[in-house]
Amino acid sequence: MSLHSTTSASRDAGNDLEMAMTTEEYEREYEGAAIEPVASIFSTDKKYAQLEWDSPDDPDNPQNWSAARRWYYTFVVAWMCLVVTFGSSIYVAGATRMVLELGVSRVVAFLGLSLYLVGLAFGPAIAAPISETQGRSVVYYISIPLSMLFTTGVGKAQNIGTVLVCRFFAGLFASPVLAVAGGTIQDMWPMHMVGLAMAGFCLAPFAGPVLGPIIGGFLEEKKSWRWTMWVLLMFSGAVLPLIASLKETYKPVILKRRAKKRGLTLPPSMPPGQALKLLFSVTLLKPFVLLFTEPIVFVLSVYMAFVFAVLFGFFEAFPYVFKVVYEFTPGQQGLAFLGIGVGLLGGTIFYIYMDRKHYAPAMRQPVFPAAESRLLPAKVGAVALPIGLFWLAWTSKKSVHWIVPILSGVPFGFALILLFFTVITYFSMCYPAIVTASAIAANNMARYLMAAAFPLFTIQMYNKMGIDWATSFYAFFALALMPVPWVLERYGARLRAASRSNKQARAAAAQAAAAAAADQQETEKESDVSSSN
Repeated sequence: MSLHSTTSASRDAGNDLEMAMTTEEYEREYEGAAIEPVASIFSTDKKYAQLEWDSPDDPDNPQNWSAARRWYYTFVVAWMCLVVTFGSSIYVAGATRMVLELGVSRVVAFLGLSLYLVGLAFGPAIAAPISETQGRSVVYYISIPLSMLFTTGVGKAQNIGTVLVCRFFAGLFASPVLAVAGGTIQDMWPMHMVGLAMAGFCLAPFAGPVLGPIIGGFLEEKKSWRWTMWVLLMFSGAVLPLIASLKETYKPVILKRRAKKRGLTLPPSMPPGQALKLLFSVTLLKPFVLLFTEPIVFVLSVYMAFVFAVLFGFFEAFPYVFKVVYEFTPGQQGLAFLGIGVGLLGGTIFYIYMDRKHYAPAMRQPVFPAAESRLLPAKVGAVALPIGLFWLAWTSKKSVHWIVPILSGVPFGFALILLFFTVITYFSMCYPAIVTASAIAANNMARYLMAAAFPLFTIQMYNKMGIDWATSFYAFFALALMPVPWVLERYGARLRAASRSNKQARAAAAQAAAAAAADQQETEKESDVSSSN
């Protein structure tokens, strides 16, 4: 696999025959389905259909760039994503001092985290129209600087109202990076390498939330809460020169710009109003529809939303546990997240091994394997998740050394990254490109919206239930969700075969192909008439 690979293999509910797609058919149908809210929805537009690279070795094609340059671009977009998610968690470290300085409750102070996450949930609706029509690089040029302005507003704020408003807009304007970055990776790497590049890249958005409490804890000890924002600005400012060095990677935009430079006349494309309407339906309306009409999207979105929400709930739970039980200082409390960081790294290495050893070679076969063949990492993660949570619940005691509950973060982080990789993979293997885009957008919104809610009640839950039973509550929920990968292995093909969205997308694609063929025949007839005259 790669994170982007897919299949149209499906099983009839009554037999074991697979309707498998060849590699060539797969590449034709799913080309351009990037890991972002919108996936090349203009691909059937005549304007783009008539544009192609000059040759297989075209130097403007990002996949022909040197490996060093492509890894450099991968590093830069990964750093941007790390900065965005780092901005979510570093704020938490200053919440205690903010409570004292601004005279607000802890719940109100933590709204700054929740509103940032709400901004991350809905920001992709901004990124989609821009990236699809103007390219990916312009999103990077605008997103981080605008977010930095509102981060500065938080650091300068004299009241909680200013803090909360600026935090929402900082998240809103930072989030387009998360929406577009996966598409940049897919632009540059051939299909058999996307899994490796994407696995390494996807570690960054998860490393950001873990890194935030580690740095923020020491800032709370030595500096004021405002320094959490100044350090975030330093991280953001450091990446700005690198952003300026990035060139466009999105094929339709590159070819359109080149055609204009060459003075080529392009056929009229989709009207702007219609294009924007389609884009917003994919990023806002369609995801909500899929959540409630597609069992696969609903179940996996709920699963990932829960895991992600527990991670953000830990931003309150970990400081509580290690302060109450082990009397850690704020800086030491942040270091407790290192266990999760080790788990994230281990999970990424495990997934890369699976990709290189099993999934990438399968992509070179004449026929793609069934989507359910990619569920093994999710099975491992589903087992590791409750283990990590029960481990934390029943070892957080004064009679147990502090390293033991810290190490519980290893299986938790391991599970988190493996489940995330598998969900994105499975979506892209279950649905055509445009449906995949909406499914990923639905998952994204569910994750951040639920994560925004958990920090608001975590401390109250731990106070009333105790560390052991509060964490066990999460663990029992994880235990209830554990069978999901096995259920999908058994019934996933039937669900795909019955999917209304799949049928509609394929029907629309067939209709568009027929219309394109008719246009081509008409053009050829007109050309023949002109030649005969």
